Amino acid sequence: MDVVLRPINDRFFHEQVLPFFARAMGDAAGALEALSNHLGDAQAFTLCQRLASSALPGGVGSVDSDGWMDLVDRLVFQAWHEAPGGWEVGGSPGGYADEWDEALNLALMVEDPAYPYWDTKAARTVRDNFRRRPPGEQGLASLLAGQWDPFPDFPPDRVFVTQGRGEYAVRERFAFADWAWRPAKTVVHWQVNLPRKLERLLAREQERMKLPSLPERDEVLGYWTGRLPQPPPLSVLFSGLGPNAATWIRELGALTLHLRTAAQTKQGLAALVTRGTTVRL
Repeated sequence: MDVVLRPINDRFFHEQVLPFFARAMGDAAGALEALSNHLGDAQAFTLCQRLASSALPGGVGSVDSDGWMDLVDRLVFQAWHEAPGGWEVGGSPGGYADEWDEALNLALMVEDPAYPYWDTKAARTVRDNFRRRPPGEQGLASLLAGQWDPFPDFPPDRVFVTQGRGEYAVRERFAFADWAWRPAKTVVHWQVNLPRKLERLLAREQERMKLPSLPERDEVLGYWTGRLPQPPPLSVLFSGLGPNAATWIRELGALTLHLRTAAQTKQGLAALVTRGTTVRL
């Protein structure tokens, strides 16, 4: 299983997509007609009209499932912008994809000071439990696992699923699914705090290896924060990363680059767990 991260137009998602999904839970045909009035994108408009014309009374279960999936994929994972004729898709959004377990491992290394990444068995137990019911305090790791914040006005696992994971607890105001998103203001907050968290990770490694200083510390941090284009060759392997330390440093750099780019362009982030080969988008 892979996880894919995509930047999303924050205003389009707030003004069009979220209200559309909330209404579609009980009135799919009405939601589709209302959304189509704001679209200049021919493909999405046609999908809305076709689904609305064939829908039975009721929610998302009343529409053609294949057409619904095509529409949701286009709404959530394409690059939208506002044009004179309505919202349109334009360009190819930059994105990130990696093996889900590996991406979650990297994110937890950054987000959770207590995450035992140096202990293979213990770390896997933490990740497995995290996926079953992702907590909301772990920033990017929580997004990769499908936790929703802010709490949505609809059950996200009814919009679509890939692995069948999901929960929608109104009283607890807790939701997770195989996909999730974060608004632009949250992404900016993550980016502001990212250097401190990366420094904390390096400090843990220095303490674990009982070194007076960590070789290549400044170069590794510079790569992760975008000040340097390439990671340095390592004279000492990071203890918690093992023989794949250089690869993991590069992978974390790719992940932080995607977060930094979304923050700089004031976009939100959407994550989807899917099946397929591991690719970098």
